[in-house]
Amino acid sequence: MSAGDALTIQHLNLSYGAERVVEDVNVKLKPGSLVGIVGPNGAGKSTLIKAIAGAKEPDSGTITICGEEGRRGRRHLTYVPQRGEVDWDFPITAEEVVRQGRFAHVGLLRRFRGDDKAAVTDALQAVAMTALKHRQIGELSGGQQQRVFLARALAQGGEVFLMDEPFAGVDAATEKAIVEVLRALRDAGKTVVVVHHDLVTVSDYFDELVLLNRTIIAQGPTAEVFTPDNMRETYGGNLAIFDRRDAVAVVE
Repeated sequence: MSAGDALTIQHLNLSYGAERVVEDVNVKLKPGSLVGIVGPNGAGKSTLIKAIAGAKEPDSGTITICGEEGRRGRRHLTYVPQRGEVDWDFPITAEEVVRQGRFAHVGLLRRFRGDDKAAVTDALQAVAMTALKHRQIGELSGGQQQRVFLARALAQGGEVFLMDEPFAGVDAATEKAIVEVLRALRDAGKTVVVVHHDLVTVSDYFDELVLLNRTIIAQGPTAEVFTPDNMRETYGGNLAIFDRRDAVAVVE
């Protein structure tokens, strides 16, 4: 691994019981990149993200984040799970959710300082949720909930951001707002890794792609990787791919 790598995965294998769901995955990502992980349902995308975040123990292989492995490496990491994994009935406000992003900086006993409060305020403003910061999270729409969890990630900071289908179930305005935030993170030198399922927007959203179906099918710049041949191998069968000119390429 070169010193400049933000995320390096080597020979990673993941299983649930006797079933191997991710096999011999190798990935290397540089700082300042916006990367989409794309593949069919059951391809292992969310499992891979959970392993990077430390929520899934690998069978074998290594995950290195900013030059460090294990818990030390995950100090550089911020993880935004799928909305379906969150208890939205928990009695907590949007602002309190975002404040959770500062806990790693504050610790359990120390009070919030000015910079912590400023980070929360800035994060809420970045996702246009300041006006709803006192609203209980269960009262928010799906798009608003996703904005809140993105704000928590911004408040936490880090060098590598993992997001598991952040556009699922959100309105068009929220999707646009999320994309703008992700691009700003990339432009600030962060590495942003997003599990994504909408092939229509792949070319517009991502600088690089990782095509995954249990193992890596292809990875690299989107313009080079997002091809009919690679998509046929990733998804199999017939697949309609819309490019930015709304033309359709049918993989047969």
